Order: sequence, then structure tokens, then C-alpha cells
Amino acid sequence: MKVLCVDDDANARTVYQGLRKILPDDEISVVNSGEEAVAAVDKAHYDIIISDLQMHEISGIDVLRYVKKVDLTTEVIIVTGFGSVDSAVEAMGLGARDFIEKPINILLLIEKINKIREYQLRIQEIEEYRQVKETVEEQAGRETHALEKRLQLMQTAINEAIAILEQLDGKADAAAIETLMAKLTPFKI
Repeated sequence: MKVLCVDDDANARTVYQGLRKILPDDEISVVNSGEEAVAAVDKAHYDIIISDLQMHEISGIDVLRYVKKVDLTTEVIIVTGFGSVDSAVEAMGLGARDFIEKPINILLLIEKINKIREYQLRIQEIEEYRQVKETVEEQAGRETHALEKRLQLMQTAINEAIAILEQLDGKADAAAIETLMAKLTPFKI
């Protein structure tokens, strides 16, 4: 997963950089301002953005709003300080997936990242299932159409054979039987 961590606090950035060792399979990027976050989002897709709420110039709320305009699939975790739970609740209303308070508890942050990872995997599985379902439905539709066409041809051949039998009025000759066989043989199972 690609994770972008945004914080103007050097201590928080150190914590985020530590995520690289704890989550070595993930691509962790760390920037120190909302401006840098917006620039990074313009250049690449991120699965998760962890953003401080209170930053100079462009706040965490501004980053969240921008991210959700660019890519609704990117999940955002807001980091709050100073007991600003009300702002975190506002962020959740704007589309943030979760929030965490400072000082950052690295284990709690990893748990939140892993929950998002599981959520995104489920979304991906659902999308793959939907695509398989569409493919199967399309194939079934084509096969149903082919069967309906074959059934129509069979019905026509049967109707023609019945008409020939009715004309014979019980007097079947070899030519009539050959004609009947020619009409019905393609449908022999």
C-alpha cells in the first residue's frame, strides 16, 4: 500500500518514518506540510493519507477535502492534538476514515492502517466478484440466445416433418423418410 504521512511536527514525522521499518511491504512517504501533500496527491495515488489536523497554510481538513475531490478511494486518517475531537468528528463527516490523537500511539496507528488495508482488500474482492459475475452473466446470455435459436430451428424442423407426415397420409416412401431424416438429423442428441 502507498501511504502518505503529512505533519509539520518533526517528532510526528519521526514516528511516521519509523513505520517504514514496521511496515516494510508498504511504501511510506512523509511530507511536512499540506502544500507538499497536495502536490504529492497530484503526482501519485495513495491508498492512505495520514494527516495532521492543525498545520500552517493548508490544514488537514483542507488536505482531506482536496484528496476526496481527486480520489474518493483514498482513505484519510486525521491526527489531532490539543483534544480537538470536535474537529476530528467534522473530518469524519467530510470523509475521513478515522482519527488518532497525539501523542501518536504507533501500535494504534498500525491497527488503524491494517483495518483500512483489510477494508480495501474486501472492496477489491467485491469488485473482482462483480466483474466475474458480469462475465458469467454475459456468457450465459450468449449461450441462452444460442440455445433459443437452436430450439427455434428444432421446432421448425419438427413442424415441417409433421407436415410431411400429414401429407403422406400413412403411405411413407423412401424419399419422404429420407427428407424427414435430413430435417431431423442435425438435432439428433
